[in-house]
Amino acid sequence: MLNDNPLLIALGVLLIISPMIKTLLERVGIPPAVGYILLGLLLSALNQYQPFVNVVFENTFTVLAHVGIVALLFRVGLKSHPKTLLAKLPDASFIWLGDVLTNLVFGFVVAHYGLAFSLETSLAIATAFSATSVAVSVAVWQEMGQLNTPKAQLLVDVAELDDLSGVVLLAVLLAVLPVLQQDGISILPVVGGTAFMVLLKLALFITSCYLFAHYLEARFTRFSREMENSTTALTITILGAGLVIAAMAGYLGLSLAIGALFAGFAFSRDHEAVHTDAKFAYFYELFTPFFFIHIGMQVDVEAIIPSLELGILLFVVAALGKLIGVTLPALRSLSRRDATLLGISMIPRAEIALVIVFQCRQLGDEIISDEVFAALVFVSLASSIFSPLLLRRLLGTIPANRTDR
Repeated sequence: MLNDNPLLIALGVLLIISPMIKTLLERVGIPPAVGYILLGLLLSALNQYQPFVNVVFENTFTVLAHVGIVALLFRVGLKSHPKTLLAKLPDASFIWLGDVLTNLVFGFVVAHYGLAFSLETSLAIATAFSATSVAVSVAVWQEMGQLNTPKAQLLVDVAELDDLSGVVLLAVLLAVLPVLQQDGISILPVVGGTAFMVLLKLALFITSCYLFAHYLEARFTRFSREMENSTTALTITILGAGLVIAAMAGYLGLSLAIGALFAGFAFSRDHEAVHTDAKFAYFYELFTPFFFIHIGMQVDVEAIIPSLELGILLFVVAALGKLIGVTLPALRSLSRRDATLLGISMIPRAEIALVIVFQCRQLGDEIISDEVFAALVFVSLASSIFSPLLLRRLLGTIPANRTDR
């Protein structure tokens, strides 16, 4: 019988120190995800010198990481609303399209033609680069008293659209990548057919979520509340429903990420369900760190130094992609300074980008090798530190009550 004591000790220690890490890093203006990833790296390093990760340990952390993905994306959907996202399209769509297309093309060209990575690896890198971590920059805007300005609201709008497109692209990518790995077939027709089937499944899944949201969700929530008579119990029930919906997306050949996101959308229209978000925050704080810790644990310590040069190069590419892809379209409606601030704010790649990299890595090392994975984790860490530091410096020179044009 396998000894579970190391697993229980590790879980206990992580539950003790994770809130401390979050508090300490927030005080110095660094996203907590950075600390969680570094904590996972520490576990990976300790395991190299004194092995303690057995099958049960690895499987448990994998499950916790997947639950963390669901908690992360479910909350993104719960705090959003499809109608609100659609309302943002007229003002934010031009910048959003410029951002996503620039980073997809820029990331793919550099990875495939500049670094000679395979088609599959290049597509995964490009898709990860198209995402944005809005929480990292929004915290700085809020800290500097600028969050209620029009340009900050535009940042949130564009970043939320980025999240949605990144998750949809991930669903298509996860279906197409295995096809691209096959030899001896005519690629284009098969890839086209696979992409069409994924989009068809996605349309059916979104339709099902829409029907659930409009005809069943309110009854489900009301029935659960009446039966349980507790907001905590209702939150657990809604989280359970989110897990089921996310898993159903997985059965359809989509991803947990897209299932969790649209599960959140399905509950977001119900004020009673949305009010559980305060309680849901406890589950979010409990499970989401395990996703980032698991990311750090997946990094091969021996690959860190060899991947450093690649990581720095990819970080420069990722930063330039956002600066160019966001700043230039934003010049239509913002001053040069404000457009640049918007571009810098979009540089961080954390939650969605790491979900994309993590799920692509599940398909095999030939798509995301140890070196590429370590380099992309470095990009996430560097971008999540660099952008807030630069933003804090630039926003500090702008009066909080300045009138935006």
